[in-house]
Amino acid sequence: MKAPPLPDLASRDGQPGSLGRRGFLGAVGASLALAGSEGCRRSVERIVPYATAPEQIVPGVPLHYATVYARRGDAIGLVVESHEGRPTKIEGNPLHPSSLGAVDLITQASILDLYDPDRAPTPTKIGAKSTWEGFEAEIKARLALHAKDGGTRLRLLTEPLNSPTLLRLRAGFRARFPRASVHSYGAVDLGNARLGAVLAYGRPVETLIAYDKARVIVSIDADFLQTEPGNVRAHKLFSAGRKLTSPADSISRLYVVEPALTTTGAAADHRLRLRASQVRGYAVALASELAAQGVVVPDLVSPPVGQGGAAFPRPWLAAVARDLATNRGASAVVVGSRQPPEVHALAHAMNDALGNRGHTLTLLEVTDADEPPGVQSIRELSDALDADKVDTLVILGGNPVYDAPADLAFSNKLAKASLSAHLSSLRDETSLHCTWHLPRAHELEAWGDQRALDGTLSVQQPLIMPLFDARSDIELLGLLADSDAATGHDRVRATLQPLLLEARGLSGCAAPVAGRIACAGEASGYPALLFEHDWKKALHDGTLGTSPARPLDLAVNTKGVAAALASVVSPPPPLQGTVEVVFAADPKMLDGRHANNTWLLELPDPVTKITWDNAALVSPATARELGIESGDMIRLASGARSVTVATWILPGTADGSIALTLGWGRTRAGRTGSGSGFDVYPLRTTPEMSFARGITVAKVSGRHEFARTQEHDSMEGRPLAREATLAAYQAQPHFAELQSPPRRSLPLWTDADYGKGHQWGMTIDLNACTGCSACVVACQAENNIPVVGKEQVANGRSMEWIRVDRYFTDGDEPLVQIQPIACVQCEEAPCENVCPVAALEHSPEGLSEVTYNRCIGTRYCANNCPYKVRRFNYLNWHNDGVWKAVGGLPETLQMQQNPNVTVRFRGVVEKCTYCVQRIQGQRLVAKREGRDLRDGDVVTACQQTCPADAIVFGDLNDMNSRAAKLTMGDRRYALLEELGTKPRTTYLARVRNPNPEMT
Repeated sequence: MKAPPLPDLASRDGQPGSLGRRGFLGAVGASLALAGSEGCRRSVERIVPYATAPEQIVPGVPLHYATVYARRGDAIGLVVESHEGRPTKIEGNPLHPSSLGAVDLITQASILDLYDPDRAPTPTKIGAKSTWEGFEAEIKARLALHAKDGGTRLRLLTEPLNSPTLLRLRAGFRARFPRASVHSYGAVDLGNARLGAVLAYGRPVETLIAYDKARVIVSIDADFLQTEPGNVRAHKLFSAGRKLTSPADSISRLYVVEPALTTTGAAADHRLRLRASQVRGYAVALASELAAQGVVVPDLVSPPVGQGGAAFPRPWLAAVARDLATNRGASAVVVGSRQPPEVHALAHAMNDALGNRGHTLTLLEVTDADEPPGVQSIRELSDALDADKVDTLVILGGNPVYDAPADLAFSNKLAKASLSAHLSSLRDETSLHCTWHLPRAHELEAWGDQRALDGTLSVQQPLIMPLFDARSDIELLGLLADSDAATGHDRVRATLQPLLLEARGLSGCAAPVAGRIACAGEASGYPALLFEHDWKKALHDGTLGTSPARPLDLAVNTKGVAAALASVVSPPPPLQGTVEVVFAADPKMLDGRHANNTWLLELPDPVTKITWDNAALVSPATARELGIESGDMIRLASGARSVTVATWILPGTADGSIALTLGWGRTRAGRTGSGSGFDVYPLRTTPEMSFARGITVAKVSGRHEFARTQEHDSMEGRPLAREATLAAYQAQPHFAELQSPPRRSLPLWTDADYGKGHQWGMTIDLNACTGCSACVVACQAENNIPVVGKEQVANGRSMEWIRVDRYFTDGDEPLVQIQPIACVQCEEAPCENVCPVAALEHSPEGLSEVTYNRCIGTRYCANNCPYKVRRFNYLNWHNDGVWKAVGGLPETLQMQQNPNVTVRFRGVVEKCTYCVQRIQGQRLVAKREGRDLRDGDVVTACQQTCPADAIVFGDLNDMNSRAAKLTMGDRRYALLEELGTKPRTTYLARVRNPNPEMT
């Protein structure tokens, strides 16, 4: 499949005059002069006048730079669009194996975090404004005292690391302070997969699944398409394995076992609802069934009482095991990060017995072999604070006061350190309890490096000078490690220099001397100029060009796995009147770090379609048992700890289980994030980080009003989103057209002739689309779409141009159908003939266009649109929406806006334009090059970011274009085509691949 074209990438060498060593493009001053007007951004004296235009900047022509983001142990390769020094849009880097040209919704929205007006402007000490110089003087004096005894009372707390430079500096810190302790904690990175690998192999390993090669996938409580590490790569590969070009093709089959509906569960061919505590029993029963069918697995203990094979539907054991056994070497058993280590170890044993290792599964070295288990590490730090064994504590990132296990009471113990410093972008819950708060640089403001799950190493390069007085983790950890004033740029180069040389087959190389680098075995030396070439190429490409890590050839310790399973005490049966609570990373907030991102706050949850909130998700049967309805308030209690949260009834949730998403209810997230949703961390303790049993539920007074963007969860008998089984598709390839009602309206006027020139159109493959909603955020970032706030969403006034509809089949265990909808660009558009001011018309290329200056806001067009995809600016949302209380949209957020797209104000109707600005931009490129537009030149924002490759855009008059070929496919259908609107956006119907033994 042809990948979207990689834009021309600029490269920077890190020298003054190009990209400064703190990450500032020296000549962007005029375009960013407004940034000095407020104290919350960089000071005036640091702005360089735009008197001499830099060579690489042409006004109006964006530049693209490759960089990388760290995401839960992985590194996502990016290409960032920059307008006159302002990063405005994030895309995936096609050259990077962890993104393959796509990104997820959180990464897409993270550009807004860069311009967050609530970021801390300066360091503060005990809440009072201070300076970095003041902190440096104090910490250096402290470190000098700690050095006398090796740092006995010195502690460092970081998030899990996958940066070689940070790991090198951490080693330097340990060498300088050999008796100091280093701790690691991530609220959603519990280390279960790592501990499971230790049980199975005796060492931690990374596991990569080739979902495109797996014919049968069994997902055991693993939302690998949305919230698990490596989700972008998994999304790409999984969707590739679901693509169909003809009835002769085969696709993979996905089984999902989970306690609450997820994006991965919505994509399943078969889905089994189980409480999280039952999942281990199912894994054991499945392994036992595999053994019974001749697949060699370790000698297993009997399943826990009440969780044996009889506790699960028989087809979910016999049929699934038979399907796995039939597809040896072409299957995969995947376990989610919240399941305990022994379940991960058992999955390794099953994959090994099925012969998947080396085919669909690869074992690789971990980036940080010394990373301590997160929960154990934060508990050790808490105990040390409580025992008054800590004088100085430095925290790099994270927010442990908010998200550490509740039984640790971390905020109370933090005060026992005489000096504590927290590096974070906002002065959040943890910063409030620390002596020092230090502003943290955004990943687009700082130098860094990251290693991906597969071992690929990438350079993180800044695209803009820190908008606030912020520094990076590398700069602060470097200060602790050696008290050197070296910049992040220099430290990253020092780390990567030997790695770049090793890529050329050289080793034992020293630092450059007189322009040359002396290497072992090289009498003549190695020209430093060649290293500079490799460095610049790494900046340009986004990777070092080195091959990923070599696969490990390890054997499963079956006795160790069996012993681990045998040592687990079977959970007692649930008490009468109690439920099990399961904690999940939020698909938007993750662990709470993005709680002030308005795009994510307003984005409908991919499953519930709730905005600006989270909820306690319960099944219809459990709701009936508890006597509650959606919106009722309940108190969940475990001993003295309790939380009060609003409920939402969601089909697909396991009975007797309540699903809670983390990351909401922040108190110091910023002016938009604080107070949104419900904080459920107080119910999460060290023994019960993933799920908790025996939780009492009590309905309390009051109701909570949710704002949702979808009111109907079923299609009410109408053939909107269409699907069939693989067998039905093979029997009747044109099933989608046969489901279409007959056309029942005549043309409104003479058909236009679009036979000449370009005829733009789009096709969305529902067999690939999973409803992850990355396209919604991409469209918002590209087209300057405002947020309106919870109240206006509840009034039906949401502004996102793309709506991802999600429909349930009937029953408590529903199948899910997904269908994204934007303006379908009708050739016979019902909106056009009712506009009294002729603001709507078709372009010669068939685009349904809106002339904003002519629109007077009658909304006749929206009323006459059967797809309901037009949005109306009831207010000037940029100034009168969520930002009204602070006088309008902050200037920093204005810096993110795309200058190629009109910013719409009050009183006009807007909608999807097929990214007409991108069409025009590529037209100008083709004109300069003296050629016509080619297929693939124009890539819409939604298409470019889609991790499933479900969206194809192109010229329908070009019979060789992908879009034209898909439009003529046998699964093709047009939504509401019976109305005679002739939409340009068409769909390819979904095809499920159920197991015949389970239907």
